[in-house]
Amino acid sequence: MSNLIAKLAAGTVFGAALTASGVYSPWIIISQMKLEDFHMLQAFLTASAISAILMVAARKVGVSQCPPPSRSTLGWFHGHAMSIDGNILGGVLLGLGMTLTGACPGTVLVQVASGIRSGYFAMVGGVLGGAIHAQMAPYLSIPTVPAEERKQSLTVFQHFNIKESQALLIYEGLCAGMVLLAAASTVSAENIMVNPIVGGVLIGCGQATSLALTGNAVGVSTAYGQLIQLIQWMLKGSRSGIQDEVEEPMPELASIAFAIGIMSGAAILKQVYPAAIPGGEISIPALRAILGGVLMVFGARLAGGCTSGHGISGMSTLSISSFITVASIFAGGMMLAAILG
Repeated sequence: MSNLIAKLAAGTVFGAALTASGVYSPWIIISQMKLEDFHMLQAFLTASAISAILMVAARKVGVSQCPPPSRSTLGWFHGHAMSIDGNILGGVLLGLGMTLTGACPGTVLVQVASGIRSGYFAMVGGVLGGAIHAQMAPYLSIPTVPAEERKQSLTVFQHFNIKESQALLIYEGLCAGMVLLAAASTVSAENIMVNPIVGGVLIGCGQATSLALTGNAVGVSTAYGQLIQLIQWMLKGSRSGIQDEVEEPMPELASIAFAIGIMSGAAILKQVYPAAIPGGEISIPALRAILGGVLMVFGARLAGGCTSGHGISGMSTLSISSFITVASIFAGGMMLAAILG
């Protein structure tokens, strides 16, 4: 129970940070994919840069090991890409879903708490995407992946055989440079609560809270898988009429508690500081939002993480799979944005 309370509290802080940063706005997300506004990129990279320092600090003081995300391997591709094909395909699908919905698995929770109409439909699609993945997951991977492919380095500094501190310094410099370039190209949108860099700092504070309270880095997409497991468990229990049958234990609820916390934090901040949606409201048809929701959560589950798990947390561990996933997210999202115009 204490773990669930800690997750709920951490999620509340993270949800408030996402809300204040403005990155939950469909306009902000879609404009980023169209390369018309770089508010999202500034907040995203600032949060990841801060998280990278927090990850090292957490390991030093023994709060958390902060392991890098493992590669998502399906075995569909050949050669070196075989071990990361799940990251590539899942990332592309997630990016497509983000462009269709103007949301990601985490920010859609803020949208629902904020009363954004398209967010409700995207959330429905997200739950469907989680259910589809749960049913298809056993059939998606080819189990004959060579052992040497599985033993590849997980991080950039391991791959290039350099010190973590050196790689971290390079990453911090790259993030700082890209944030400054993005800031020079960004025109402040209407209804912005805080500067995007400040928003990134707030999200970094959410990361610090999660590490301190739970020992885990932020990530949201697992909540969709846990929700489906909980629904299946409840349905199985309601159909069971045999008293002597051994009951299955309740599924893990930690990520669900974190997701509820995100919605709570967003709702609380909206009550304390009511503000219009950053960038203004945009019209997203219901079917488009539902389809996008399916793609973004299915893709996130396939890739083993979303923009929070791979982007804010995974990249901050200098994980190779996270860099590839995030690159695939933006490649898929920007490609569809260019097609849709």
